[in-house]
Amino acid sequence: MLLQKKLLLLILISSLSCFSQNKNFIKHNDSLVGFENLAYNNGLVYYNKYKTTSNNTSQFLENKYSNGILQYNNQTYTDLSLKYDVFEDLLLFKPASQLVLETSLITKQVDYFILKNKKFRKIETISSDKTTSSGFFEEVEINEKCTLYIKHKKTLKSDFQSVKLSYIFYDYNVYYIFYNNKLEEISSKKSIINLFPTLKKEIKQFYNTNRNQRENNIQLFYQNLFKTII
Repeated sequence: MLLQKKLLLLILISSLSCFSQNKNFIKHNDSLVGFENLAYNNGLVYYNKYKTTSNNTSQFLENKYSNGILQYNNQTYTDLSLKYDVFEDLLLFKPASQLVLETSLITKQVDYFILKNKKFRKIETISSDKTTSSGFFEEVEINEKCTLYIKHKKTLKSDFQSVKLSYIFYDYNVYYIFYNNKLEEISSKKSIINLFPTLKKEIKQFYNTNRNQRENNIQLFYQNLFKTII
C-alpha cells in the first residue's frame, strides 16, 4: 500500500513537471507568434537594392540571418532570426512562418538587439540643423561612469569587374563616449582632451605609450583609455 502511494506521488510530480514545461513552451511560442504578427502589421517588406559580388555586403559582418535577442516596444524576444543592414541602418527580421521573406522593423520601436554577441541600442541624435533621427549604435560598457558607442557605417562603390551592375561595400566606424548624460563624438586625441581638459596629461601619456594598440585596434584602445582616465 505504501509502495502504491509512492508510485502515485511520483506520477503526479512528473505530470505536474510536464504540464509546467508544456505551459512554458506554449507561452514562449505564443510570444513569438505575437511578435511575428506585430512585425507584419508594423514592419515593411524588405528588398535588398544592392546586389554584391563579394563578401563585402551591406549587412553587419555577413549577409546571413543569425539567432538574436530583441527588445521591441519594451517586450523582450529570444531566438529570433535577425540581420542588421548597416548601410541602410535597418534591423531585419525573418519570420519562421515564411509568409513574408524579410521584414524591416520600425527603428523607433526597437529598444535594443543582440546579434553575434554584440549589443546594439537605438539612440536618437540631433543633427546640426536640429533634425532628430534614430539609429543603431553598438554598446560597449566601460564602467559604471561611461559607455563607448560605435556607429557602424558603410560606403559603397560600383563593381566594374562584374558583368551586371553590382556593388562592393567598405566598413568604417564612428566612435562616441557617453559620459555625464551626454553623447560626444571622439575622433582624435584633441577631441578627447577637449572633453576632459583636466586629464590632458594622462591622455597624452596614454597615447604615447599605446601607439601600437591605437593603430591595430582602435576600439580596444578607446576602451582601455577610458578605463584608465575615468
